[in-house]
Amino acid sequence: MDNLTIGLVVAVAVLVFLLMNQSAWGWVKWIGWGLGNVVIGSIILFLFNLVAESFSFEIPVNPVTVTITGFLGFPGLVALVIIKQFIL
Repeated sequence: MDNLTIGLVVAVAVLVFLLMNQSAWGWVKWIGWGLGNVVIGSIILFLFNLVAESFSFEIPVNPVTVTITGFLGFPGLVALVIIKQFIL
């Protein structure tokens, strides 16, 4: 067996060990939770912009506003509206 094959076998063995270990899944759960919040935030902003379009009001959909809305929920959306309306 050449060195590439041995390295590939070792890499697969380490990957299988990590996947079998429950503590290796902790970071995957956190990433999934964060991505889920970002998706929910983008959906909320999209729906809000559909309704607010009739009032000529729009909150831009970008990573910052989506993250704020996703992680803070309705209070985050209200904060973005207040910032857009009164500060900017």
